[in-house]
Amino acid sequence: MKFSNRYIFLYISVLIIIIAGVLAVVSLTLRPRHEENRKGEKAAQILSAAGYGTLKAADAVALFDSVAAPLTGSDSERYTILCADGDTGQVFHVHGKGLWGPIWGYVVLASDANTVKGVSFSHKSETPGLGAKIEEESFAKSFEGKKLHDMNGDFVSIALTAKGKGDGRDEANRVDAISGATITSKGVEKMLYDGLKEVVE
Repeated sequence: MKFSNRYIFLYISVLIIIIAGVLAVVSLTLRPRHEENRKGEKAAQILSAAGYGTLKAADAVALFDSVAAPLTGSDSERYTILCADGDTGQVFHVHGKGLWGPIWGYVVLASDANTVKGVSFSHKSETPGLGAKIEEESFAKSFEGKKLHDMNGDFVSIALTAKGKGDGRDEANRVDAISGATITSKGVEKMLYDGLKEVVE
């Protein structure tokens, strides 16, 4: 059986419309779940930076709502939070660019707006085993207790330098860069500098 070009065109057009409609319905149906998952992942990331360890997204939301509150009057995403050690800290959202795409994270500062209590970073497409290590707990822990200001009180943020090489930076203002991931490490360094400079100076 041979179909005319018009019939084939109409058939394909109707099929595309039906598929598009089905996908739209599925997207609308799943949107609340996606939003809930995204909220849970963000809460878990912030709580990790505040010292609460690794939590499932489903468990993180309720805890986050009980210990954190958004700071109003700020152009950036910021919260006050009761940290796991009982201290009150401030949460700052930071974002930047890694080797292959966006990187982002949360920094929890002590009440002095200088001492890092914890960080949590994530990425979209960094290289597994290299740049993707910014998500690892060992990397995050290297930031704990670091200072954003130098001994003179000037904002210098935190440098990521090659292991064993301080590049003239005081130990309080540096951490070891990820070996083999120079661009991602520099991306994290710039992200922290740009994201924290205006809010802590």
